[in-house]
Amino acid sequence: MESKRKVNINSVGYEEKEILLFLEKNGKCLYGNIFKGLKLSQMKGAEAMLSLISKKYVTNVGKSSFYELNVELVK
Repeated sequence: MESKRKVNINSVGYEEKEILLFLEKNGKCLYGNIFKGLKLSQMKGAEAMLSLISKKYVTNVGKSSFYELNVELVK
């Protein structure tokens, strides 16, 4: 089994941190439900998600609108 890269939770911005912790707690989630659950605006949420996806901290599950953690969080 491949081990996931470790990421210090304090090395990311506030919105990114909230999304990572949300996904850690809830597992894979629909894109829009992440923002809704965190009460993030669509603009702030989308910006944070794009950043997390580009860093490969979060990944799309298959060809769906579900996203999940792609790293192990270090607190």
